[in-house]
Amino acid sequence: MSCINIGLLGAGWFGREAHLKNLLRVSDVNVTAVSSRSTESRDAAKELIGDHLQTFDNWRDVLKVAELDAVIVALTNDQHHAAAMASFDAGKHVLCEKPLGLTIAECDEIIAAAQTAGKVLQVGHEMRHQALYQRMNTMVEAGDVGDPRIMWCREYRGPMRPGWRSSEQLTGGLLLEKNCHHFDLFNWMLDTPPVRVSAFGGKDVLTDRELLDNAQVLVEYEGGRRAVLEICLFAPTGGDCEIGIVGSGGRIDTKNQAIHLEYHRFDPQEHFAEQVADPDDDAGFKDASGRVDRGIKAELAHFLDCCRTGNTPLNDGAAARMNVAVCLAAQKAIATGRVVTIDEVLNESTS
Repeated sequence: MSCINIGLLGAGWFGREAHLKNLLRVSDVNVTAVSSRSTESRDAAKELIGDHLQTFDNWRDVLKVAELDAVIVALTNDQHHAAAMASFDAGKHVLCEKPLGLTIAECDEIIAAAQTAGKVLQVGHEMRHQALYQRMNTMVEAGDVGDPRIMWCREYRGPMRPGWRSSEQLTGGLLLEKNCHHFDLFNWMLDTPPVRVSAFGGKDVLTDRELLDNAQVLVEYEGGRRAVLEICLFAPTGGDCEIGIVGSGGRIDTKNQAIHLEYHRFDPQEHFAEQVADPDDDAGFKDASGRVDRGIKAELAHFLDCCRTGNTPLNDGAAARMNVAVCLAAQKAIATGRVVTIDEVLNESTS
C-alpha cells in the first residue's frame, strides 16, 4: 500500500482546516471522498482538493466508495461511535477525532471492532505529536526530571467555537471536548494508571452557554503521582497554555503558543531555555480562540505510516479509552461533589 486513498467523514470547518489542508502537505495520500450535510462545506472541500473529489451529504455513502483504504472521522462527538463502527465494518482503517466515545462502553465497542476488522485505530490526540511535547516527553523518559511526581496544565483562553462545540449533548461536556488533550498528555508522560479524580467547576461568566466555563481538576495516579488541570474560557487575552512537570531531580515548564521550553536540574544545578520549532506552523491552522493548533500534519503522517506497516499508533484505542475515563470521572466529580475513582467509571460500562 503506497498511495493511500482516504475519505473524510465530516468536512466542516475543522475537517477542512485541520485535516484536508494538512493532507495536501503529506505525500502518498489521495483524498478520494468527503461528506458534509452542508452544500457550502462540500463545495469548499472540492475547491481545496479538486473536481475529482467525490462529495456526499451522508457520511455512510463515503464508506461505499470501493477504493477507500482509510477514513478520518471528524463528525460531532456524539457520532464518533456509529461512524467508527460502520467504518470498521466496511474494512477501513480509522483515524477518529477525539474523544473516542462519549462512554466507556462506546470506546470498548470501537476497540473491539478494530481488532475484529484487523485495522488501525488511531485517535486524534494531536498534542502527542507536537514537537514541543515530543521534546518534553523525551526528556522525561531520559530521566531529566528524575522520578516524575506532579504535572500541571493551566489554560486561560476565550470561549469555545459557537455551534455544536458549545453543546453539552453533542460534545459530552467541556472536559471531554476540550481538556481531553491535556489529560492525554498527563497519562502519557506520567505513564502510570490514573486512580481517582476530584474536581470543581462552574458556569460563572458565560451563563448563556451550555458548557462549564471554568474547572479545576486533580488526578491521582498509582504511586502517588498527581496532575492538576486549570481551565478558564472567559479570559480571551493575556495568557498561554502552560504545561509542566516536576520530579525528584528537576522540572520542565512549557508554553504552547510560544513553543517555549525551560528546564531546571536541581542537583547539580543546570538551567536552559529553548524554542522548539514545529513544522506545523506552516499550515497556519488556528483554533476558535485564535491560537495556532499544531501536531495535525505529524498525526496524519503517523496514521498513514501505521496503515502501511500495521504498527500500533502512539495514540491508540487503549490510551484514548483511559483518557475518556479520566474526563468522565472529572465531570462526575464536579456534578456530585465527591471524589470519583477510575474503577467506578470503568465498571459503569459493564453494569
